[in-house]
Amino acid sequence: MTQALFTSMTGLNAGTEQLTVVSDNVANMNTTAYKTSRVDFQDIWYQTKTTGTNSTAVLGGTNPYQIGVGVQCASITKDFGAGTTNTTGRATDLAITGPGWFCLQNSDGQTLLTRDGTFSLDENGYLCTASGCKVLGMDAITSSTGSTIPIKIPAAIKVIEEPTQESKFKDMKLDELNNCETITSGKFAIYDTESGYTYQFELEVGNPSEKVSDLINDLTGLNGTAIDKYGNIIYEKDAEGNDTTTPISTKSIDELVTFSAGDGIIKATDNSAEGISFKTIPGGSNFLTQTNLAFVTPEAGVYSSTTMNMSATITEVDDVTSDTTQLYKSLSVGKDGMVTVTYSDGSVLTVQATDGGSSTFFSYTDSGGIIINDDINNSGKASLYVDPNVLVKANMQIQLAKVTNDAGLVAAGNNCYEFGVDCGKVVYTAAGINGTGAIASGALEASNVDLAQQFANMILAQRLVQANSQVFNSANSMLETLVYLGR
Repeated sequence: MTQALFTSMTGLNAGTEQLTVVSDNVANMNTTAYKTSRVDFQDIWYQTKTTGTNSTAVLGGTNPYQIGVGVQCASITKDFGAGTTNTTGRATDLAITGPGWFCLQNSDGQTLLTRDGTFSLDENGYLCTASGCKVLGMDAITSSTGSTIPIKIPAAIKVIEEPTQESKFKDMKLDELNNCETITSGKFAIYDTESGYTYQFELEVGNPSEKVSDLINDLTGLNGTAIDKYGNIIYEKDAEGNDTTTPISTKSIDELVTFSAGDGIIKATDNSAEGISFKTIPGGSNFLTQTNLAFVTPEAGVYSSTTMNMSATITEVDDVTSDTTQLYKSLSVGKDGMVTVTYSDGSVLTVQATDGGSSTFFSYTDSGGIIINDDINNSGKASLYVDPNVLVKANMQIQLAKVTNDAGLVAAGNNCYEFGVDCGKVVYTAAGINGTGAIASGALEASNVDLAQQFANMILAQRLVQANSQVFNSANSMLETLVYLGR
């Protein structure tokens, strides 16, 4: 009989523990990205009177005879299902629309995880949580150790743009030039003042990935035929004044002009006796329009193209009032976690992923819309240099973590989690790959507390306590009756 008292006590304790968990869930119903906790119960152990017997030829078998001694809390499990995503319109508010965790670094250098994307910039440009933890960026697309480099936005940068040096420019591919479209094959023309003829030439570009030096070789040694103002070839006349099949004149392009490379430009040196001018052919090569040679005025007999490739250097600011200094204006975060910073003159600095997604590179768009990229293919021909004292690529892409067993994480408060011994394998990666969700900017994840379910659990906990109280009272009354039997 006394066992009933202790058994009912376990029920009282279990109900009280369940009510405590429910109260915590209800209290956090508006906490950003809060994950609901659930109490799981199990029986404790049994007093076994008999384990049962086998059947015989005469008698049937008997079942076990056991008396349970109560209930216990087996676990408190968190529901890591995603909450709804609510828009806020604030650029630094971020939500993960799928699996994954933001990685944080606290003041002790410890890495923590969170789904709460309520971030903001501090005075030094670091992206931080409300409690001051820094949001970590990534230095590898996939890693088992993770980065410890925080997201940092330079509030001011010094940008110096200039044409790419000739030695690098000659070795650059045509389809990578940042201030012109890919040069195409086709016809173009040059007018020779001395002869009065316009000569048509056929440019054959090997492929869009050939180098600037190859383009110059393609132009060298071309032979042109004289054409009229309609673009038709002019043929010699026979004795009767009819056209023959022989062009009236052919001329090597080298007799008229010599092409060469300079710092970011293509130069055309006039070799003619009385001067030349470039003419476009409808439907022909875009060489003259992309280089602007069809419209430029020569200086000392040299036609210079527009700058076909710009280089830029981003360094630390030495004078905030300088024309080369650009001040921070705003930022945005893409679904892949890449940060884009816009500066006061409209220029934009960001990072991008290569086509294969194996690495990232810096990309700077100046106020004129020219896109200047870092060395995408590691060829040594980079057009953009970013001083690592100002910025590294890991400062510009948010790192996510994918945990094998989310339930193994240990809640550490402030909407953060620590790694537990039962987490399993952790993979650090970019948003949207390796099973992680995309990042939504200007939004936050709500808690996943189902208030109706919590009220139901609260009623069940209340009834659990009430019922076990009744059992306790009944057992107590029976003991009281037994005590009074001796009177």
